[in-house]
Amino acid sequence: MYREALLGEIGELTLSYISSMEEDKELVEEVIQSLIAHVRELREGKLVDEETAGEIESELKKLLHDPAPLFEIGAEDIHEAIEIFLKERLGKTEGYLPLGKSRNDHVSAALRLKTKKLLKEQMREIIKLRFLLLEKAEKYSRVPMPGFTHLQPAQPSTFAHYLLAIEEGLADYTKALLTALNIADRSPLGAGAVGGTSAPLDRHRLGSELFSGIVTNTIYATSSRDFMALACSVDTSLSVFLSRIAEDIVVFSTPNFDYLSLPEEHLATSSMMPQKRNPATMEVARAWAGEAIGHLTAILSVLKGLPTGYNLDIQEANKHAFRILKGTLATLTVFRDLISKIEPKAHNMLRDSHLFPILATDVAEKMAISSGRPYREVYTEVAKMIRESRDVGEFYKKVEERYGIKIDLSEGLKKPVTGSPNPDKIKEAIEMARKRLVEDSKAVC
Repeated sequence: MYREALLGEIGELTLSYISSMEEDKELVEEVIQSLIAHVRELREGKLVDEETAGEIESELKKLLHDPAPLFEIGAEDIHEAIEIFLKERLGKTEGYLPLGKSRNDHVSAALRLKTKKLLKEQMREIIKLRFLLLEKAEKYSRVPMPGFTHLQPAQPSTFAHYLLAIEEGLADYTKALLTALNIADRSPLGAGAVGGTSAPLDRHRLGSELFSGIVTNTIYATSSRDFMALACSVDTSLSVFLSRIAEDIVVFSTPNFDYLSLPEEHLATSSMMPQKRNPATMEVARAWAGEAIGHLTAILSVLKGLPTGYNLDIQEANKHAFRILKGTLATLTVFRDLISKIEPKAHNMLRDSHLFPILATDVAEKMAISSGRPYREVYTEVAKMIRESRDVGEFYKKVEERYGIKIDLSEGLKKPVTGSPNPDKIKEAIEMARKRLVEDSKAVC
């Protein structure tokens, strides 16, 4: 439709290669919403009369309810398909719609609306997940478990301490996603193809129905996909964060650790081995982070080195962005469901808290503080004692006999520093996290 007057009809080969109709299924609602806002601005600005604007808006609303007919049209993209459809319905009246608009500003608007929608859904899932983590932390504030570095038993911790680490990470990502949302929530409508339009559109009024502000510069408004790349970058980092938690859950649920009981609906079994209880959803979540990195790399590779202004290349980034935004949302939903049903096996966590010398650091610190000796000197002495002991029980017995230091796991948890597994500090941390979460909930909603 667009090319015919200048270039003639398009060949099937070219159309099938450059058409974005398949990807545009993701955007059809947002495209139509942008067009409705545009028609209303044409009417408000008295650029189109009430009757004409009403006819066009009525047809657009029908399409919003049922866009299926658009995908039966051979078109370069959804924008062309809508114009072809409206021309068949309205004849010449359809021709008033394109005044003061370009595909460039309307594609950007639709992508921003879609990004906004998915980011809001993600943040709602994160808020729910964070509430769950705090509930679980409160419930298991006194369940000891080893804390790990290098996947080696390191220092005493609690299950609540571990859960609060996840919650605080998600709190950071809530802030990052809010920033990405605020960047996306600006209207490019009225920016035209690159240099604006001679039609006297009020861009603030035009954008106010769908966005909280505008992208001021018309070049940046139409040609930038930074809002999308930023959102997908945050999502990819979030997916990597979640993949590490998924790995923890996979490891901690193995019979070798046996720290966690996973809900059966998140497990799969073997086609050959009838005993297998595989943590299927967490394995997929682990893999998803790798996929997200790949999709983000594709987006950045498409955008890299493009000249300023709209280029058709950036159309090819959309499918990767949709995959990241929707895949991250799905992963968050799965995590929320799993966390709601997961239970710690406290006796096994306690078993390993006694089985390994995770109080060695406490011993060295107490010796250094009580004697006034340099910590490194005491550290070396304790390390030698561990090396010379057959097991942790013998090590602790030597410490008590030689230095009069009684080894006690509950005392080892009572670190005086903020953020430690000390049950009193955990209680404070939960209270602070709840306040932070209430504020974040208000911002998200």
